Amino acid sequence: MTSGLDRIMAGAVGLLGTWPGFAALALCSGVLFGYLVPRAKAPIFAQTPADLPHKVLDEYFPGYTPAIARAFFAALGPDGRAAYRRFYLTMDFWFPGATAALALASLLLIAYPPPSAWSWLALVALPSWLFDLAENLCHFRMAGSYPRLSPGFLTLAPACTRLKWICAIVPLPVALVGFAIRFVVPGS
Repeated sequence: MTSGLDRIMAGAVGLLGTWPGFAALALCSGVLFGYLVPRAKAPIFAQTPADLPHKVLDEYFPGYTPAIARAFFAALGPDGRAAYRRFYLTMDFWFPGATAALALASLLLIAYPPPSAWSWLALVALPSWLFDLAENLCHFRMAGSYPRLSPGFLTLAPACTRLKWICAIVPLPVALVGFAIRFVVPGS
């Protein structure tokens, strides 16, 4: 006999592991990253020098140095740093990383559908979200403590950024392998 929670989880996995579920999550991620996030971060750069790249530290691929972080927070000024903290509280803590991780998990569930012994690979997408949360907490704290930036946060935040990007990229070739096995290899 299955519990109500088991039925809910089975339904969620069933929805995530479908092309419509993936499409819905990919659409949400596209709206977030393509429309809502740029609008939400615009106030951060309203009064910054034109030569400052208009991207938040999260977007530095594959990461950034403590010197870049110091220069970034200095260039933002007090209003920009306050807007940066508001951006994290209202947008970046909650939605973008979670929907992107769920979209990647959905893609992996399609590539390795249950009851496949490999369906656990959908969990590979979740560390990107966890590193994104840790990174966001560091950035929020640094924006609030400027000019006294903790050496610990200056080391941890870029490490979380690098790990977030690595963990967000790794599921893509893993999914491609799953699709190759399912759709190209005969008898699989």
